[in-house]
Amino acid sequence: MMAGREAFAVFLQPTRPNAMAISNLDDLFAEQLKDLHNSEDQIQNAYDRWGSQARSSDLKDMFEKHRRQSQGRKSDIEGICEDLGISPSGHKCQGTEGLIAEGDEFLGESTDGAARDAGLIANAQRVEHYGIAGYGCAATYARQLGHDQAARTLTEALQDAEALDERMTGLAERVLNPEAAEAEA
Repeated sequence: MMAGREAFAVFLQPTRPNAMAISNLDDLFAEQLKDLHNSEDQIQNAYDRWGSQARSSDLKDMFEKHRRQSQGRKSDIEGICEDLGISPSGHKCQGTEGLIAEGDEFLGESTDGAARDAGLIANAQRVEHYGIAGYGCAATYARQLGHDQAARTLTEALQDAEALDERMTGLAERVLNPEAAEAEA
């Protein structure tokens, strides 16, 4: 059995292959951009799958609209990275991957109907909340580092994600959750 300090040192070892050492805010900002870039890739694929399984045309449209927004966000991140000399590729966002895996698992466990739509939107909101945290941090880092244009672009992406979350909440409360409740009655 390892002593406490030795066990803690093992715990602190990087768990991702090719992970860069993060020693300052520039490094942290670069890592956040790579994370967001990969996250948007994963979101596009997931929302395409999830949208195809939705029953509600409003939910299908929402997934498609966000999938297109996600493509734009990814391009914006690529532009920021190019301006700063950062390669956005070669990174896997494990947080988004896990949230999407949970959503896919839900799809496998649910039957077609109103409850599935309510669950799909709940899973999508989990993904969006994770993105809101990421874009908020990245925008703050950009401002702190004096990357004003990047900060504006990332703040716009943050506001888009927050607006999407509000639209999802509205659709869930107004339509999907009541339909799921009626289906149980």
